[in-house]
Amino acid sequence: MFKYKKILYALFFLFSLFLMISSVSSADYYVNEGTTHKNITHWIKNEAKTGDNLIFNTSSYNLTNRLDITKSINIKSYKNTHINFIQEDEMYGMFYIPAKVVVFSGLTLNHNGNGNTLDFSGGEFGTTINAFHVNIKNTVINNNLIRGVSVDTRKGNIVNCTINSKSHGIRVSYWKGNIINSRINANHAIANSFLTINIVDYWYGNMINTTIDSGDNGVEVTVWKGKIINSTIHTNGSKSDGININYGEGRIHRSKISSKDGYAVKISDAVKITNSSLSSGKGLSKSIRYLPDLKVNKAVISGRTCYIAISNIGNSTSKPTQVGLKIGKVLFKARVKSIRPFIIQGHSDESWVKNNVTVKITLAKKYINSRLKTVKVDYYNKIKEINKKNNIFKFRR
Repeated sequence: MFKYKKILYALFFLFSLFLMISSVSSADYYVNEGTTHKNITHWIKNEAKTGDNLIFNTSSYNLTNRLDITKSINIKSYKNTHINFIQEDEMYGMFYIPAKVVVFSGLTLNHNGNGNTLDFSGGEFGTTINAFHVNIKNTVINNNLIRGVSVDTRKGNIVNCTINSKSHGIRVSYWKGNIINSRINANHAIANSFLTINIVDYWYGNMINTTIDSGDNGVEVTVWKGKIINSTIHTNGSKSDGININYGEGRIHRSKISSKDGYAVKISDAVKITNSSLSSGKGLSKSIRYLPDLKVNKAVISGRTCYIAISNIGNSTSKPTQVGLKIGKVLFKARVKSIRPFIIQGHSDESWVKNNVTVKITLAKKYINSRLKTVKVDYYNKIKEINKKNNIFKFRR
């Protein structure tokens, strides 16, 4: 009997939950031929609520001004609406999205470059989607601007999409997101932000079943952590690389990466490449590996303990190793854990920015006052590094 009561309570709970969910329904706002930019803006500002739908209901729609999406709504079409951005004045942004999260689906977005705003290099400049957090699916983006950006975001996924751009496909400044089952045809496919002086560009995410055809580097970011699986990257520009990542952790698996005139891969030694095809320009190696560089910064003795400060000033995470402290003919050893490379912190709160460790070695009293002492990190020379000369540090008490 008790079991039946439990089942009835569970069914009642599920039914109540269903009623609660059913009672909360999203509202739809349809954009037809006569709908103006002012109409849409009024609906977003005064009527739209989180989860509501802005539905484009025509085969094409001419957007005459930037749309500011201040609510977490869904922007979609069941008719593959072509939205054509034809603003004649300041044409920087097609969609500007300060909302927490917005979803695009079933659209073709055409940033046509009919405006007259020029950037500092003298080229038309504009972004199709400029958002803090956006998910884009089943959408085509055509950005025809000389200095254009198709997607500029910090969070969100791009799924089943095609991005065509004369300049940047996806602009990376600090992006946590994935690109899946998609295609990017762009001069810069996935690339750093424009101004890279004192700015570190992060991408934490995966690329799966995706094709990139780029006139410049295919994937060019400063820091990457993730996986590239079942993907194809090809670059055909002068001295362009398939992948160029200064600091990275992750894996490239079952992918084909090729460059007509540059390197297939320039990447951190901490990234594993398995079951993949690499093809570089004539006379070039298939890949260049950025290496770690361990350095002994300081060694001091306090009481009976020797404190040894070690940092990684290279471009790749070092493997665990040994540090040796030699006093005369006597050798003391200690384990050194993996050390990540130094990266300018910028607006990252990741632990990647910590690139140093302090190792402790306890000494017998008779060795404390010995004069010359030598410290050597990677004592058995098992790590391939940029520079081995800074592994040794000599000091006196």
